[in-house]
Amino acid sequence: MLECDLKTQLGGFALQLKFTLPSEGITVIFGQSGSGKSSLLNMIAGFDQPTEHGSIRFNDQNWLALSSNSKAENTAIQQRKIAYVTQAPCLFEHLSIKQNLQYAIDRQHQKKINDSDSYLSLASVSQHLNINYLWEKFPSQLSGGEKQRVAIARAIVSAPQLMLFDEPLNGLDEQHREQILHHLEHLHQHFSIPILYVTHNMEELMRLADRVLVLQQGSLLAQKDISDVLSDLTLPFSRHHQAGAVISAKVHASEKNYHLIQLALGHGGFLWVNSPSLAHATGEKIRLRIYAKDISITRQPASDSSILNILPASIIDIIDLSKGQAILKLHCYQQILLARLTNKSIEQLKLNKGDHIFAQIKGIAILGAGLQ
Repeated sequence: MLECDLKTQLGGFALQLKFTLPSEGITVIFGQSGSGKSSLLNMIAGFDQPTEHGSIRFNDQNWLALSSNSKAENTAIQQRKIAYVTQAPCLFEHLSIKQNLQYAIDRQHQKKINDSDSYLSLASVSQHLNINYLWEKFPSQLSGGEKQRVAIARAIVSAPQLMLFDEPLNGLDEQHREQILHHLEHLHQHFSIPILYVTHNMEELMRLADRVLVLQQGSLLAQKDISDVLSDLTLPFSRHHQAGAVISAKVHASEKNYHLIQLALGHGGFLWVNSPSLAHATGEKIRLRIYAKDISITRQPASDSSILNILPASIIDIIDLSKGQAILKLHCYQQILLARLTNKSIEQLKLNKGDHIFAQIKGIAILGAGLQ
């Protein structure tokens, strides 16, 4: 568990945060530039100290205790057993990639948890991040995306108890960014290391976050699980052009000749999803992204539609987005979905809160880890 209570002056505003996070999964720290995200990360890492007061505690370790009445108690950076990945890979230019990785292994924060542990081995991590073919090369011979994958691998094999990512995908082209995002989606499933991930990118938030800290001018605007953050119409996420929902569903059946899997939503609801990969086991849980722009609404289910998913739902709320659009918050088989419609469509269908309708979702429009 990570517990923070911090107050410090940052330029024209004060960063004042108090929160507790479980030491598992990925917590995304989200906010616009200048909201205090990187400053928070640097204080957790030990690079900076708050100017007024602060306490940081990770599991049973006191990392920082600072008050106006007493001398600061501050655990040294190297003793916090943290790995930090920034926008710049910061590899050792005079060492090969394998030597860069071995450098971290030789200085592991914590050795094998038990004698059978191999998930932090050089071979395992290299295979997971697809960098085996780079071992004999030097950093100057790598692309930006390859360097960042090596930097992530080096952080993992250092065996940290906590990983920090500060906008690691900034500056990468779309191809390399997508490659790394794909690896990061599976990261904490393969390597049981809690992660704090700073970003202001909506797609990264939806693909990676288990929970979210939303910062605004140094204050904590919200602290919620990802599904609750995205569906909260009082927060700015629902107004974003990539607004949508993140849900988890279990594989129920498949039609391999069509590259389709059927996912159970609960209470007898099912969702057909296109999946180029056929390696899905019954009962496997899959995290899905359903964007608001990919959901349409009908009063009656069509009997001759190409859309595979026509699901009964009810309207929880409607908010106007201006410029002729609105967002509908829907309840559908124990799940919360968002739909973006034109105001004309809402008027023509006479849609109101509490109405029972049908949500139409193309199976090919649903995205998720393992589905691409």
